[in-house]
Amino acid sequence: MKNTAAAQHDAADTLWNIAEIIELRAQHTPAAAALILPEGVATYGELVAAVHVIARKLLDSGVRAGQTLGVSMMQTPLHLLTLLAIARIGAVSVPVHGLLPEQRRRLIVQRFGACAIVSGRPELRLEGVPFIDLSNVNLAGPVPAVPASGSVPEAPFRIVLSSGTTGEPKGVLYTHGYMLQRTRKTIATCALQPRSRLMPMDFNFSVGFVYAIGALLEGCAVVFTRMDTPVEIANAVRAQAVTHWLLSPSIAEEIARLLNHEAAHFPALTHLRLVGATPGRRLLNTLFARFSPNVFEHYGATEMGPIAIATPEILRQAPTSAGRLLPSITAEVVDDEHQVVPVGHSGRLRLKEPGMIDRYYRNPELTAARFRDGWYYPGDLVCIDASGLLYIQGRQDDVINVGGRKIAFRDVEDVLRTHPAVREAAAFVLDEHAGGTMLAAAFVTSAPVSEAELQTWAASALGPDCPEYLFQVGGLPRNLAGKLLRDQLASLIAPTSPQAPG
Repeated sequence: MKNTAAAQHDAADTLWNIAEIIELRAQHTPAAAALILPEGVATYGELVAAVHVIARKLLDSGVRAGQTLGVSMMQTPLHLLTLLAIARIGAVSVPVHGLLPEQRRRLIVQRFGACAIVSGRPELRLEGVPFIDLSNVNLAGPVPAVPASGSVPEAPFRIVLSSGTTGEPKGVLYTHGYMLQRTRKTIATCALQPRSRLMPMDFNFSVGFVYAIGALLEGCAVVFTRMDTPVEIANAVRAQAVTHWLLSPSIAEEIARLLNHEAAHFPALTHLRLVGATPGRRLLNTLFARFSPNVFEHYGATEMGPIAIATPEILRQAPTSAGRLLPSITAEVVDDEHQVVPVGHSGRLRLKEPGMIDRYYRNPELTAARFRDGWYYPGDLVCIDASGLLYIQGRQDDVINVGGRKIAFRDVEDVLRTHPAVREAAAFVLDEHAGGTMLAAAFVTSAPVSEAELQTWAASALGPDCPEYLFQVGGLPRNLAGKLLRDQLASLIAPTSPQAPG
């Protein structure tokens, strides 16, 4: 006769709904910590009970399987519980971030067919859109158990949105089967154990949501802060002995400025994973010295999940590398005619893997541009060296032709960041009144330096690839995922833009 654990494992193999799989795990370890909050701990048993309360509220509000719900929430336990409750009844979630302007939120609802908005914040209502208010729901109240969803692998699970750095966010539909496959692939790269404690990123973005769900599938605890400020995040990581931490380089920079001595401030941390952008060498050195020796870099895409991982060893030996491709990924570097270039040469990246997504949701034009002949083209310029390390050299659009020379923004930024007074730099095209375009760069300092001083230094370091104009700014514009919004740089410096000669 099989023991309880073995029987549960067999049962899990027949389920596709992630909420139900987590519920099955909770039956085995109901008293284990699932959510670690500033005010206390919620166990797996309490998590499941709360999910059923919210699921029952959704059903009583008229939501049915297959319908799409817009979720307008911040980084709270209620957000994660609501996402699980939507999945539990077989409905589909789409993030409608509460920090977006009302017009953007309304556009997401319309574009992706959300039948209602669900939120714990009544002020996030959209006029004319049904609203399900969770602000007064008693998560500990007894409710009838929600029946099994009957979800199949092909059933829609969630519409995931891209970070939107190159325009309006793109939507990708995850099915229950794909989500389960994607989550297991992701968590396999970071060695989560049942006693691990994860500090995730924003659940409105795929990387934060997938890691949090993965932690619950493994029986780990997900850690929350009272507020998402650098101080609060750093204090929670230390106080709650977080072992796995997802962090964008931009937030890492802010937290690093709070740490005042060269010693590891987070001794419990076994896995600090940088996502969303490539860190500079100076930041990497700071992370190794002040955060943890266990720094990893994650290069991935909403459309594919993790693509390459840089381990601490790789980052120490090749700090500009994005790491080594995962075994499931097939990658090629091609030219503009889609011909494979020699090893070590630069070109456009294309990718494939078994079971990958092959389209954008309700966007056939972009699907045709990015998904071709079984390949996905993320729009990155890269190089893969003879040892198999991947180097991201920028976006295809982030190249300017100056006097017949193609200059990549990233190459300029990497050099500017080596100046001891420069913390961040971003190159961009400056439109001149006299016609034509010029290369410019905005920079953020960590020590005093004038624009004229840096211009002289940059000219000696970059030669003919030096930007014609440099502008000091207080901070670079970023989206809610922490990614640079390059198209906003020109407007940021517009009041001080140079005048074209008359």
